Amino acid sequence: LSGCARIHKYNSPEALAAWLRAGASVARSIETRPYDEKSLRTELANIRKLSNQAPKDFLPQLRNALAQCGVGFVWHPHLPKTYVSGAIFWLASDKAVLMMSMRGSWADIFWFSLFHEIGHIVLHDRRHTFLENNVEDPQWKKQENEADAFARDTLIPPAMYERFVARSEFTTSTIRAFAKELELAPGIVVGRLQHDDFIAPNH
Repeated sequence: LSGCARIHKYNSPEALAAWLRAGASVARSIETRPYDEKSLRTELANIRKLSNQAPKDFLPQLRNALAQCGVGFVWHPHLPKTYVSGAIFWLASDKAVLMMSMRGSWADIFWFSLFHEIGHIVLHDRRHTFLENNVEDPQWKKQENEADAFARDTLIPPAMYERFVARSEFTTSTIRAFAKELELAPGIVVGRLQHDDFIAPNH
């Protein structure tokens, strides 16, 4: 079992391993096409649009879209001391598994974590495992930063974001209008603006 999960300094390796084993058990019963990176990259725009829907509506569509690209999607509640939002691993050379825990229950966290894990699938060597690496390991940090950048720029294209923030108008109406232009949930835009210190955390 190889893959990655975002490491927290208080992670329990045993709890994390149990969470991943539970996901692997579910994933084995998920039928997918052979993994196809081109298809997955092509599908990203449609997956982004799902953020405008409620979970009960978008989850079945997300599972189907990923399965068509060779990725089994598993939702499993996080276990105590896992502190994990998402993870990816490979059950076979042509079948990736993307696990999400819904930890935090915030739309921006869920969608950023989802695209972060997709970034690992399309960017990084499937033979590597990061579950036991120290968080200070330079290679681990490099690949985490690359997955973060992939998620950030896939959700909100850099050129569009730069034009928006240059206006310095962060009202409810301007944020909603920008999100509509992106075909993205407004909460994701809010989360990005909060992260970049353009608006307050309680906005």
